[in-house]
Amino acid sequence: MPKYEVFIPAVEPGGFNLTLKVGADNWMAALKAGMQKLGEQGAVSQNVMVDIQDDNSIHVTESASGRVFRIRELTAEEAAKAQVKRPSQIRTAPVAPGKPPFQSSRSEVKTEPGLQAVAPAKPVAPAVDANKTIPMGLGPPPAVPPTPVEAPPPEKKPEAQTQPPPAAQDQTLTALDEPPPRRVKSSPSQILRGRVEIVDVEELVQPVKPVTGSIGRVKSSPQVGKTQRQMTEDLLAEVFMRVVELDKITSMDDAAKWVLDLAIEKIPCEAGAVFKADGATGDLSFVHAFGPKAHDLLRSKITIPAGTGIAGFCAAEGVSVAVSDVEKDPRFYAAIGERVGFQTRSMLCSPMMTHGRSFGCMQVINRKGGPQFQEHEVGLLSYLAHQAALYMNAKL
Repeated sequence: MPKYEVFIPAVEPGGFNLTLKVGADNWMAALKAGMQKLGEQGAVSQNVMVDIQDDNSIHVTESASGRVFRIRELTAEEAAKAQVKRPSQIRTAPVAPGKPPFQSSRSEVKTEPGLQAVAPAKPVAPAVDANKTIPMGLGPPPAVPPTPVEAPPPEKKPEAQTQPPPAAQDQTLTALDEPPPRRVKSSPSQILRGRVEIVDVEELVQPVKPVTGSIGRVKSSPQVGKTQRQMTEDLLAEVFMRVVELDKITSMDDAAKWVLDLAIEKIPCEAGAVFKADGATGDLSFVHAFGPKAHDLLRSKITIPAGTGIAGFCAAEGVSVAVSDVEKDPRFYAAIGERVGFQTRSMLCSPMMTHGRSFGCMQVINRKGGPQFQEHEVGLLSYLAHQAALYMNAKL
């Protein structure tokens, strides 16, 4: 299994950064395993901007917080020489005053993906027998009614407090805990919107190679940033108003074309496509395409195996990814471009997913005016892809 060096920045100013060595199938699995190890499961949003650097490191910018994660695959020699911290050296995240320390996911009730988790009401512990053993994680047993002065015969004593056998306790704990990780073949769908199995995560004393230069994208000046935010708000407001027209379309193919045309209109690029996912296999096929080779793509009847390429990755992961240089991304599936004679340089891909079901994905290719897709462009395509998924879910 490949080894990755994962740099995780502090959540808040004044916090500490961490560098981890993680064994994982791919860089996204490595990032998720590192975040989960630190108790930040689900902290990274579903919209990320990915920039592949000259040293083949991957800089992942999280849209909501602006945090930049750095992931780099280590060679076998680098992984062997990496300085791993001893248990006594490992730091734990400080707990803010008035806040309880991080607890496992057992302390919250998960809702449908995309909705906020709701913490259950804290039960009031009744008076219990100090000599009675309480199973860990199950809380105190129900209060026992006071024993009458004239105790009933032994054979009629209530058995409500009978301790369940060990096997029954284990089943109860499993039911209250997170569902087990999905067991699938090594593919991006192994970590589909859920927990990954942490088996090989270690904290490093320092990065294997010193980090030179800045991490992430160069930030705009306050004035430029303010102008860009205003333009983004105006653009999104227009798109929100226009997307209601989608309900008037009766054909799924026409709906896919309408959504892609709107994305192409608002995101400067050379080409784009909509893929639908096979409900049984997850394989992707073209529904609609735009660009100089669109006719050839639709006529070719190309099928992308589930989890293959950037498109397959996004459809399985449920995450929007903008890649500034696809040739440096090992997931890039070059066979499609080679078959129709089209060169892909940069790509933005968003999943068409709702209610936990993936209907495929949308992508735009070769951004004009620079290879780096902007934050609002990632959010825009993600929104349109989600609207397309809602439409398809309603029609099926």
